[in-house]
This record gives sequence, structure tokens and C-alpha cells, in this order.
Amino acid sequence: MSIDSVPEMIDEFRQAAGRFASGVTVVTTRNGEHVYGVTATSFVSLSLNPLLVTVSINTASAILPDIDESGILAVNVLAREQEEVSRYFSTRGRGRSRERFEGIAAHVESTGAPIIDGALSWFDCRVHTTLEGGDHVILVGEVVAAGGSSGEPLLYWSGGYRELGRNDDPSGGDDGIEQFADALSVQLHMHGMTPADLLDAQYAVEPAAAALAARACTDELVAELQSLIDEAAEHHDDAERYNPVALEFHSRIGSMSGNAAIAASVRALSRPRYEVYSSQTNAERASRSTRKHQEIADAIRDHDEDRARALMLEHLGTIARGIA
Repeated sequence: MSIDSVPEMIDEFRQAAGRFASGVTVVTTRNGEHVYGVTATSFVSLSLNPLLVTVSINTASAILPDIDESGILAVNVLAREQEEVSRYFSTRGRGRSRERFEGIAAHVESTGAPIIDGALSWFDCRVHTTLEGGDHVILVGEVVAAGGSSGEPLLYWSGGYRELGRNDDPSGGDDGIEQFADALSVQLHMHGMTPADLLDAQYAVEPAAAALAARACTDELVAELQSLIDEAAEHHDDAERYNPVALEFHSRIGSMSGNAAIAASVRALSRPRYEVYSSQTNAERASRSTRKHQEIADAIRDHDEDRARALMLEHLGTIARGIA
């Protein structure tokens, strides 16, 4: 019986696989003047003679052509304090850079593939074998150099990041809400959302989030929001760099609302937002969105709830007309 004919089995498979705790790695390569990195959890050591490791990458990942051309890769096992590194490389459009990763310190050892500073361990490899595995490609790397440092690993389990010895109740506290929202965001992305569905959801929660953020904001939170705006403004002509930062603006407002349900709802839309909006980006639209983001941030800073709500509604209306 084909699994394609039993959709519920796919959901059961995902739930079962999600109960397997794994370490978190970033697979990197260098191809000419470009470096590329992507987060992966399906890594295992394979052989001592010869020294081999394997990691599985989705066939749709843009890193695969670069690995195929360069013939090199490095697997970086992340330490528990490197959750933000994992999020950076799991955000679509952020992994490929010229010469170096923006904001991520790295160095080279033997092959030239980037080794991320602070990684718990790393394996510098030449490609030994490439195997097809359904919707993934299994990369077998022959290790030419390896190393690491002391510390504890970053773990991934049941849709969220974990640490050894931590109380991992996914339903409790702000960390639990964020982990739930991220897991739901992945599911929404995998199952697909139409632009109309996405906009309906945004209209339902984001104006309220903006108003609550204006009520609850602090100088520190406003500074974080302003930092996102300033970073986005530097990349109007580079959609790959602009989109992740600009779209994080919306999730950050949800977090600033102080309401766990609204924060989770807004963050859960993060991947569908990227999927729908990234293909619509050009320099003119990016510049226009940044100006509107600035107006919204100014209203939040001034604790003007009505204006923050109205400006977010106006911004979503502009987005809707652009998509139409």
C-alpha cells in the first residue's frame, strides 16, 4: 500500500518522528566566492574505517548544487547556547552569502567549508557518496579534519529546541508558547496557505498586536524593533537579505503585545508569510514597506494604540492590493 494513498499515515509519521530527540547541526559549504549553510538534524556518524559521516538534506534545498559543484561540506554540531545560529540558518533565504555569513563568526580548517565558531564539534569533509532517499538526499562525507570544544548540545524534540537537564514542558511559559508557535508555523507552511487565507489571518490578529504593543512597549523593545527596520533598510535591493528581516518585524510586534495567544498566532504565520510575500519583493515595494514599518514603530513608541492599529490595517491593505 502506497503511503501517498493514506494521508493520515503521513501525519502519524511526522508525529512519531518528532518524538525522536536529536542534536542540531548546520551543514556548510563553499563554492567559489559564495558560502552556504543550512540547519539539519538528520546527522549520524557512519564509519571509522574510513572515517565517514552522513547527513540528509531536502532535495529542494539550494545548498545541494553548491555541494555538488564544490565536493566539500562541513557539519557543525551546535552547542546549547547557539539556538539563534540554528534559527539563522533555518530561515529561508539567509543561508547563502558572499565570502562570509553576516553576523555569524566562522573560520576554515582543511577543505575551505566554513567551520562555525563555538560549535560543540565539527567535521570537515569531502563528499564521498551521494544517495537518493525519497524527498531527501543522503550525503556521505569523508572526514578529513574534526574538532570541537567542551559544553552541552542544543537539542531538538517535539517541534522545539531543548537543553539537557531543563524542564521541557512545551505547554508552559514563554519558551513553550514560542516553541508551539514555531511548530505550528512549520505545519502551516507544509500544508500550504493561500494568500487570501494568510491575509485573513493577519487582519484578524496583527492590528490588535500593534495596538497592544503600543500599550505594553518598553524602550528596550522599541529599540529591538528599530534595529530590524534599520537592518531591512540596508537591503532593499537584496531580497534574500531583506525578506527575513522585514517579515520578522511582524512577529516581533506579536511578541511585544504581551498577550501569549496573539504572540503565538502572529509567529505561527512567519513561514507562510515568507512563502507568499518573498516572491513579490522588489526594491520599490521593499522601500515602501520599510517606510510603513517605521510609521508603525513610531506609533508604538508613542504608545498611540489607535494609530498603531490603523497603520497596521493600512499596511496590510497595501500588501493585499500588491498581491492581487
